[in-house]
Amino acid sequence: MLINPFRGRRRAAAVALATVVVLTLVTGCGDDPPPGHAERLQKAAGVASFKITCTKDLWDRTKPGFTNRDSHEDAKPRGLSGAAGERGLVEVTLTGAQLVDYLKTLEEDISGGMGANRSVEELSRRMYEAIAPVVDRIEKGKPPAEVPQAVVDDAVAPVSPAPSPT
Repeated sequence: MLINPFRGRRRAAAVALATVVVLTLVTGCGDDPPPGHAERLQKAAGVASFKITCTKDLWDRTKPGFTNRDSHEDAKPRGLSGAAGERGLVEVTLTGAQLVDYLKTLEEDISGGMGANRSVEELSRRMYEAIAPVVDRIEKGKPPAEVPQAVVDDAVAPVSPAPSPT
């Protein structure tokens, strides 16, 4: 009986390749998160509520991984009145926990993580870039005077948030 000296090498190469594939799938192939992302998540977790004003289309296209969670079904867009409503703008109010989940979803789409939706990468980036500076201005341990609000509408200057009804 002849012994094939390459048999062990092929097996070792196959195991090494399988290991690389599994590690790639488990860790993802995405880019690093945006600078300050971890601190941003901590700040977002501490807010009672956060408002986002954008078009319904932008919200619908960037929310899929976020709103499929049962605990976030109440984060629904509310149509706005007046000129803003006529242009298709809606307002979504999120709790701090919901905002954390949403920022994670956006970041995943931007960086190409495991659950990334690459078809909305630029939309997610635009939404993240509008929300991030508002969250960054939140001071830990100091409740904001008004509900923080991110406005994604380049046609108008950001509006000051309306007083919270509660």
